[in-house]
Amino acid sequence: MLRHATTKTWRTTVVLDFLAPTAFGYRLGSSKVPLAAKPSKRHNTERLAEFPVSVHTQIPAILCENIKQRISLLSQPGAAAVSDPDINFFDEKVVELRRALKAGDIARVGELWSQLEDRKLLRLLGPELRVFSERATQLCFTDNSEPWVADEGKIIEGMAIAAACEGAVNALKTCMITHIKRGDSQAALSLYRRFLVHSSNQTASEPLPSSTQEDIEDVNGLALNFLGDQPSHQPNFSLVLAAIAAHALEDSFEGALKIMLDNPVRINQFIQKEFLASFDDFSFRAKVQSYIHRLDIARLISRHHSLSTHIANLSSNQDLSQIQVLYQAIIKGLNDPEPYLAARDSQKSRQRPVVIQEINWAAFLTGFLQCNRRDLAENLWNDMLNHGIQPGVITWTALLDGFDSMGEADAASTSWDNMVSQGIRPGILTYRAIISTLFNARRPADAIEKFAVFKRELANGSLSDTGDALPVYNTVLHGLLNNGRPGDADALLQDLRQKGPKPDIVSYNTFLRHHGRRGEFRAVSVLLERLREDGLTGDAFTFSSVLSALLKVGRTDAIDIILSLMKKQNVEPNVAVFSAIIDQQLRESSEQGLRTAMELLQKMETNPDAQPNDVTYTGVLASLHRQVWPNTVLAEECRRNVLKRMKERNIRPNRVTYHILIKACLENPEAEGLQGALGYYREMANRKVPMNYDTWYILLHGLISREEWAVADEMVEDLLRYIKPVGALESLIGRIQRRTAI
Repeated sequence: MLRHATTKTWRTTVVLDFLAPTAFGYRLGSSKVPLAAKPSKRHNTERLAEFPVSVHTQIPAILCENIKQRISLLSQPGAAAVSDPDINFFDEKVVELRRALKAGDIARVGELWSQLEDRKLLRLLGPELRVFSERATQLCFTDNSEPWVADEGKIIEGMAIAAACEGAVNALKTCMITHIKRGDSQAALSLYRRFLVHSSNQTASEPLPSSTQEDIEDVNGLALNFLGDQPSHQPNFSLVLAAIAAHALEDSFEGALKIMLDNPVRINQFIQKEFLASFDDFSFRAKVQSYIHRLDIARLISRHHSLSTHIANLSSNQDLSQIQVLYQAIIKGLNDPEPYLAARDSQKSRQRPVVIQEINWAAFLTGFLQCNRRDLAENLWNDMLNHGIQPGVITWTALLDGFDSMGEADAASTSWDNMVSQGIRPGILTYRAIISTLFNARRPADAIEKFAVFKRELANGSLSDTGDALPVYNTVLHGLLNNGRPGDADALLQDLRQKGPKPDIVSYNTFLRHHGRRGEFRAVSVLLERLREDGLTGDAFTFSSVLSALLKVGRTDAIDIILSLMKKQNVEPNVAVFSAIIDQQLRESSEQGLRTAMELLQKMETNPDAQPNDVTYTGVLASLHRQVWPNTVLAEECRRNVLKRMKERNIRPNRVTYHILIKACLENPEAEGLQGALGYYREMANRKVPMNYDTWYILLHGLISREEWAVADEMVEDLLRYIKPVGALESLIGRIQRRTAI
């Protein structure tokens, strides 16, 4: 148990119909006239809509040039390489393809499709590729159990696979769903495997624009923000869903798990809901949904570095409820009668292919402690022991980091002693954690003593790892300065410059921040010279610290001096640098910092090479809303001024902007914070900006944190008019109903 560790013993659709005249108006000057086909009696051709009219010209040269221009405008790859004969061939075959579809002649449709595919011209259909393949599928695959002609089915399936490889997946999804409805899971899985083979044998294409653009949401309601590490060119989520459903039909969770781990696609709740609505059997829907929930947990655990980053972000936001939801799902995956997660390598098998890494246990441990829930941290420690996991140096380091965040130096010291007594050799980051804890607890003597032990073990190679030791030295520099020992800190910096490890920009920024806040510009000047001598270049934090020092000594030309300093160091004062310096100034929460930030913003607006963008303005607004300013009148004046500038530059807030601003407002404990958040909410509604899962989550989470129960009740009423809450959002509504604060 944890206490044993701490007692003495964590696009309007733009189609290329203009490339070919309609089958009903006229044709090109070609001698080839497609033969009309007799419609099949069982094909419902009434469902086929008229195609849009195309460009009217019968001059081939003009038509070819027009086509090339249109392809170029649509950014179709390889447009310049398309020859005039190929364009004429494409245009002619598309006319015939339309006619064949209209007549319900599937054999002719398949023949024409193959001809286009052989010449690699399918991509030129653009978004209409989806339309052709879906309409062909409608002719053959129906929702009833009536069997289709086998040869026709093969033709349509071939078209669906070819279209899916080009990014138009709906036809293939329909084919797979039809097989599942008819109880033929193997036919559906065969289509999926054929698609994977075909897509791996060609250059991957960007997916075609979806007919409905939805945001990516996590099926477990975890509001993930680390998904940028997903590999590119994976099967579309709809197809993975269909394959999962096919395995569910076979009661093969193991097969579904392999599908997900081989293709860890992002979960989209809207697509999932639409997919499940294809099945009338509610018990089957629930079964597939249960599969998806567990599969998504396995996917998250398999990406352990990204998961740890996500948990750290949740901890920083004090989002304990989401951390708990995720943790309980993982424990369930270990303890279920049919577990699919493994606690250690020896448990890994085909049924349990995903092992929870120590880095993830450590992330949860630190997260619970940072949220001041020592009881949950103790439960986690017990869970590890109960599953046969002996906490290693990573877990102990996480424990120390957690105690540092709680300010519990005594518990950290006791844990250190117990760790050593159990034969765990501390590493570089373990030393950094205990030294930081002691310094932050105003126990510099104990911290310096641990630092001396660290240096001895580093010198004789006794540490458990051989990474970069500089983070420990930077922690000591920061601790010495914060504990009123600038002389000792300066001596250590000089020792690093002479003996190593060489100080980095973080080392110097620590000093610059310390002296800058005190207006000690002479010390700042000396540090800048040393920085130059060591061949280092300042960053946004560096220049912001120097700027603060200049302002402290009353230099009215402080900004010009900083721009000159940046020029000397060959640092381009671009949007990113300016924005970062503005952010640092606003973090000072002072009237002077606010005035300086607004002046910098004005400098950007007059600099053609550093024009502020939506990110810049959003950042400024968020800071203005988040903090309680000593001069509220000035802060409100600045807010109105920023909004005016955005309007003049035709920069309008989008959904992401509103999310940032609403969250910032709700973090402001004053009444103005709540008023600001509700103002932006009403503005979204008035402008008809679509609200999604994240919108409601941010609103409800912020209101619960503030215990604004009456407003939260009204917000829930609004929410239920638009969406059905699931996952964490549903959990938040439960908290509101129970009046349980976060």
